[in-house]
Amino acid sequence: MDHTPQPTEATSVLQVYRRIFGHILPYRTRFVLGLCTALLAGASTGALYVALKTVTALVLRGKADLSVTIPVLGKLDAAPLFDRWIQGDWQTANRVAFLCLIVPAIVLLRGLFDFLAVYQLAWVEQRITLDLRRQVFSKVMARSLEFFNKQRGSDLIQTVFGMTATCANASMTLAQDLVRRPAAVLAVVVVLFITDPVFMAFSFIVFPLCMLPVLIFSRKVRKSGRNEQQVAGQIVGILQEAFAGIRVVKSHAREAYELERFTHSAVAVNVTAMRLLRMVEIVGPLVESTASLGIAGGLFYCWWRGVPFDEFMARCLALVAIYPDVKALSRTQMVMHRCTAAADGIFKMLNEHAEVEDAPAAVRLGRSRGEVVFENVTYGYLPGSAPAVRGLNLRFEPGKFYALVGESGAGKSTTLSLLLRFYDPQGGRILIDGNDLREVTQTSLRENIGIVNQDLFLFHDTIEANIKYGRLEATHEEVREAARIARADDFICKQPNGYATVVGDKGCNLSGGQLQRVTIARAILRQSPILLLDEATSNLDPDTEQAFKDALRVLRNGRTVVAIAHRFSTILEADQIVVMDQGAVLDVGTHQELLTRCSVYERLFRIQFASSQ
Repeated sequence: MDHTPQPTEATSVLQVYRRIFGHILPYRTRFVLGLCTALLAGASTGALYVALKTVTALVLRGKADLSVTIPVLGKLDAAPLFDRWIQGDWQTANRVAFLCLIVPAIVLLRGLFDFLAVYQLAWVEQRITLDLRRQVFSKVMARSLEFFNKQRGSDLIQTVFGMTATCANASMTLAQDLVRRPAAVLAVVVVLFITDPVFMAFSFIVFPLCMLPVLIFSRKVRKSGRNEQQVAGQIVGILQEAFAGIRVVKSHAREAYELERFTHSAVAVNVTAMRLLRMVEIVGPLVESTASLGIAGGLFYCWWRGVPFDEFMARCLALVAIYPDVKALSRTQMVMHRCTAAADGIFKMLNEHAEVEDAPAAVRLGRSRGEVVFENVTYGYLPGSAPAVRGLNLRFEPGKFYALVGESGAGKSTTLSLLLRFYDPQGGRILIDGNDLREVTQTSLRENIGIVNQDLFLFHDTIEANIKYGRLEATHEEVREAARIARADDFICKQPNGYATVVGDKGCNLSGGQLQRVTIARAILRQSPILLLDEATSNLDPDTEQAFKDALRVLRNGRTVVAIAHRFSTILEADQIVVMDQGAVLDVGTHQELLTRCSVYERLFRIQFASSQ
């Protein structure tokens, strides 16, 4: 039985904020400046009360009690400092106007401190948001295809974009509220306590009562905050799938169905948001109602003690001035729970290890000769299921063209994915130039491999940018040369803006054949010693296909080409044909050799390839 102590909620919150503080540390100068100005803004509320009380008394009654009694220091009287200024008939228009302007001057100063605090902390917030997004996005991009196969893209978008913003915003809001708000409340409380301790006693009785609504609703807010993130991720998922699969949606006339799905999810978002809003906002009226009892008690006390009206109003205005601070403090725990709910998702993502990682001592692979060896390789996608490849032994020699053939599920695509190290073998090893793939960096490995996938994808960018994705530092002339080899230059030049033409989302403005030629040009531009073709000619017309094969004969010089092939014409181009069946290599040889000795190949040829003759 496991007796390991489980972390408490308080411990997890402390851990979350310790990690958040680690992201604040690089911007500590701005952060500390923001907190200092927030502290000054809060403290100036006490100065505003003193100025309001004094100026009101001087203007309305011609005199003011400027003395205070402090237990340790005794009675302090500031009146002598002003005696010369207020002697005789001092209430001229200029002097009274000057006195009256003291209050707006302090308000202006407090506003300036507030602005500086908000600006500095907002600056830090934006930097933290950027850092978190970069870290989370980098972590996500480092995960293997196995991870992406199990995750919804919308959940990842919500984590990278939504949760990071929520976490950074809430953390800076808390930082400001936990400095400025207590400073404002404490400044007024201290001044009021010094001037009239009995009056403040009512506040000390009422203040704990004001915290009751916070304690009651805070736990519910945390739960609702987590639900809010989950529901928001769901609606993003529906949007992403609807837009990404718009051709499927329209071809099946499912616009109304997608609208219904979106509406159902949007209603759930609204319900969750309103539930959270109710719990957050109900705290304010409850706190106000409780605080009003203190004002009522203070009013009765001032009547009983005969406190002048202007002094009573000054005290009421002071309490009103700190009301927003008390209200903000009442929501602090709720903001904290919302922050931790978002941070949980972020740090969970950051804490997880990638399924495929570079070894600590991984070396950079230089320019490869193109020799690839599979030694007894086994890999399965799901635990307990039959392996996609098993006992795979293959050798691809430099400069040769290999074709992988076999029925669907034979393990052809898995073989290419393992070579790219999208997955690590569960048994055996793969060598490139004698180096185990797990002992070289993934980046340097993939820099040596060019690929043309059967699933075509272009970015919403120009044709040139999509081709240059193969080698970012390539010149325009190199891009054009790669396009010429792929027989793409002619149709590109006929586009409205030539190579600067934007292809649209996933290349929707190009035909299937044009898409494939641009993808082939991208692989050609990469100039890698190993070229993988996943049925690269499937969408090409016969003339363009023949032109590409002519270009491929040139490209093969010094390159190892491995192609998943279904067309008979592609098979005949290969130096060696690898027949795969149920994840294993059944036979390797030339077309004529396999026709005579491999029944599986002979059957595939008769069924799938005979029509190509």
